[in-house]
Amino acid sequence: MIEEISFRNILSFKNETVLSFEATADKSIEASHVVEMSNGTRLLRLALVLGANASGKSNLLYALEELHNFWKFNPSNMDCKTGIEPFMLDRSTPDTPSEFNIKIWIEGIRYWYQLRLTEKVVLFERLSFYKTTQPIMVFERMYEDGQSIIRTNPTVQKIDSETLKILSLNCLPNMSVFAARGRVNMKFNHVDSFRKWIHDGVMPTVYPETDMTKFARGLLKDNQDFKTYMLNFLNMADFNITGLNEHPDDGGLRKLGFEHTVENEHGKEKYELNLRHQSNGTRRLLGIEAAVFDLCRNGSFLMIDEMDASLHPDIMEYILRQFLLESSQSQLLITTHYDGLLRTVNDLIRKDNIWFTEKDKSGASQLYSLVEFKGLSKITHLDKAYRNGVFGALPQIKD
Repeated sequence: MIEEISFRNILSFKNETVLSFEATADKSIEASHVVEMSNGTRLLRLALVLGANASGKSNLLYALEELHNFWKFNPSNMDCKTGIEPFMLDRSTPDTPSEFNIKIWIEGIRYWYQLRLTEKVVLFERLSFYKTTQPIMVFERMYEDGQSIIRTNPTVQKIDSETLKILSLNCLPNMSVFAARGRVNMKFNHVDSFRKWIHDGVMPTVYPETDMTKFARGLLKDNQDFKTYMLNFLNMADFNITGLNEHPDDGGLRKLGFEHTVENEHGKEKYELNLRHQSNGTRRLLGIEAAVFDLCRNGSFLMIDEMDASLHPDIMEYILRQFLLESSQSQLLITTHYDGLLRTVNDLIRKDNIWFTEKDKSGASQLYSLVEFKGLSKITHLDKAYRNGVFGALPQIKD
């Protein structure tokens, strides 16, 4: 589970930006929201981000996705770019390194990962873990004389000089140690655990334009539990879909049929329609529910951009409620324009779930939490307060 991510000089985020999943002392609906770690740290399963168009909501997800892509990036040569894009609306930032820090729990161990890099080279990279309150270095990577130099901690694992040399030679200046480790036949304590989370613990981001049909059909075909779950969900959500059927066509492919049960002057009848006859909302609902089902099953991390796109607010709330009812260490980060979620505080969501993005006059995005504001207990209607500009993060529409 992610505890905290911070970064600077990434896309529209010029200054240090911190997204924390650490819960406040608030005890409201904590059974479904909060997972307690071995040291007493309480982590949230949900974070949602509100803000105006072009305020940085999507860029927040893009920034985290850039980090994830970099970890897996396996360049053919040292001339390839790292894939990291700095803040471009300042003459100094394109030449200033970008930075990431992440604190995360993997298999019950707390890790701290640090990264400083440019569009072309990695300047610094370090992975540490905790036994007590002090971090213990696993590896440290520097950029010296045009090449990457990796140093490891012999108290964590003894790696002979020849193996370490091979690892350093395979670690091109524009790639991560995690990617380089995949090129070397060795055991690497803690790095292997972190690398497994990179590959298995982070799901592909879902954007409004993402076609999730193939993924959903795969789950429907291979997982009877998901098929049952999806039919129950469609029934609870008041759809008239009563069956989901896979049919092979003449080309050997499989078609998905939606059985609709209707009542008319002939009585109760069943008709089957294929996927192209379903609304955009039904298709997106099917894809998002498939992703959330897989998220909970695997205890992964998932980001959904503009979750409310093509979904009725009640359906969106229902999806979030079903996610939170699942007992899991999975985490969900969403962006949305639906401020009606603020009306569900202490029922569906918590105050510390809520974040805002706002862009200042310099074009830089700011990310801040609802709990940074004082006097929240005195505000009866958080949604109205938001609409009235109390928390900012609204479009500045000129008369």
